Amino acid sequence: MAINPNIQFSSAQLTDVGCLRDLNEDSIYSESGLWLLADGMGGHACGEVASALAIQEVRSSTSEGLSLDFAIQTSHQKIIDAGNSDSARAGMGTTIVALTSDDSNYQLAWVGDSRAYLWDKTQGSLTQISEDHSLMVRLINAGLISEQDALTHPQRHMITQCLGSVEIEQVKVDLLNNEWEYQQQILLCSDGLTDEVSERKIAEIMAAEINLDDKCLKLIESAKNNGGRDNISIIIIDSPIKNPPSILSKIQKLIGF
Repeated sequence: MAINPNIQFSSAQLTDVGCLRDLNEDSIYSESGLWLLADGMGGHACGEVASALAIQEVRSSTSEGLSLDFAIQTSHQKIIDAGNSDSARAGMGTTIVALTSDDSNYQLAWVGDSRAYLWDKTQGSLTQISEDHSLMVRLINAGLISEQDALTHPQRHMITQCLGSVEIEQVKVDLLNNEWEYQQQILLCSDGLTDEVSERKIAEIMAAEINLDDKCLKLIESAKNNGGRDNISIIIIDSPIKNPPSILSKIQKLIGF
């Protein structure tokens, strides 16, 4: 997706080490038209290096006009190569969730379990628009466990793929293309948020009449108040559509014109 440099988006970002970790292995990046969030794998060697490499490579590749999914594939190989060249970095990995947008359309891409949510103020709804690459999602989709059971399953943190995994030649980059609407916001976050804060509480904070920076702060405070057992990273992007749709456009959309 080509990024229109004349469109200035409103967004905010914040990352925090949390309450128990000594090191923040997350990396985030925001500029108008491109937002990236990578969660270096906790317990793996040099997770902070892997997440930083992913951000750096996706930024570089997309600036050269390469597609978002290709850029993420390239970062996967870069992380593997870095691990192969330095035994201290062998086994490092990271998830990623990325958003590009022009004046009215956006493309979302992800690998792993860092998530994207759509907040629609008009509808008062929070919807997860990414799907975790995780064992729990596979079991739920197969009808083997319920969503409620997945919340306490002993393997609930097991992901099925990440950038840097030497067992996977090519990662599966999931893509979602859509159009912005009035009074929407997209939340990108690491599992340091979603493991600690319910979607109901996230929706409550997203609905608050406060600015984007304060929303980021309150989300991180909520995660830390609930334990903050992992690094917590958040990016919120505001819809560029600043005027409500006309009656005519609503009718046209309703009838699919």
